[in-house]
Parts: sequence; C-alpha cells; structure tokens
Amino acid sequence: MKYKIFQIKLSDAEVDHVNKHGHDSVPKNSARLDMNLRANDTGILAAEAFRKGYYTHVSNITADSLEGAFHVGNMGPESSIERISPMHSLSVGDVVEDEAGKMSVVADWGFKDVTVYKT
Repeated sequence: MKYKIFQIKLSDAEVDHVNKHGHDSVPKNSARLDMNLRANDTGILAAEAFRKGYYTHVSNITADSLEGAFHVGNMGPESSIERISPMHSLSVGDVVEDEAGKMSVVADWGFKDVTVYKT
C-alpha cells in the first residue's frame, strides 16, 4: 500500500521570524508544537492545521500498514520512499494518508484519526 506523508514545513523566512520573535510568532509552528505537547487533542489539532494549509505533501511511502510506514519513514529502506520535497523522519504531528483517503496523525503513542475531524 502507498501512504502519503504530510509534514508541517517552515520556509526560511518563517524560521528567521521564529528565531527573531519566538516559537509562537508563526501560527503553523505553534500548531506543530501544540501537537507535540497536547497529545489528547492531536487528531483535532492536525485536522485544523490541515484545513489551514499548514501541511505539505513531502513523500509517498510503500508499506503494509501505518506502523510499517512509520518504520520506513524512520529506518528505511530508502527504496520504499518516494520523496517529493525535503522531509524529516516521521514524528508526532505528521499526517499519514492511506489509499482510501483515511488520514491519521502520528501521536505520542500510535496514531489518531484525523479524517473524522477534517470537515
């Protein structure tokens, strides 16, 4: 199965702004940090960030499950990753979409459904 991987990416200008004015000065950076700190609301926060356009489709990963996609996104093999833009290893707050369109966010433990909150 092929999984789409979405991550919140900051532009160079946004990184400069965060460095000058603090982490909460860029809303998408605040959203990313909130997902790392407020695990109970991860699905809701990810859906809201997705609606706001904070996520970038960074890669497609071929794996047999969400857990398999997480493993490939952290350990490889590289041959199972189709990179679309720069990406970091899969971590809390990253969204994984399966071929049926179900979206899940990497939570502090496992995955949480995003699709139910997306509309």
